[in-house]
Amino acid sequence: MAKQILNTIIIIVLLLAVLPAFSQDRQSKKQETATEIVVPEMSVKDNKLTLKNATKGKQLIIYTIIGNKVRQIEIKSSEEEHELKLQRGIYIFKLESIVKKIVIK
Repeated sequence: MAKQILNTIIIIVLLLAVLPAFSQDRQSKKQETATEIVVPEMSVKDNKLTLKNATKGKQLIIYTIIGNKVRQIEIKSSEEEHELKLQRGIYIFKLESIVKKIVIK
């Protein structure tokens, strides 16, 4: 009987020693996964382009609705603003894998 109690205590102590390490490992993996995915955001208001979470060195390309390339902007920082000076119309903005239709009024 005393042997069973001793074995049970040893098992409990071992489990208590291993569980915190396992929990910390799972939390660090969740944090790694959450920080890896960053999606660029772009918006236009009053002919001003605002970029957030953009990758430095990438290119933003602006096309007319019929596919003519209007402008190409090199990204120099993760958050930028650009004055577009585009005529009224519908444009296609492409940044990395993001493609967005934007109407300039």
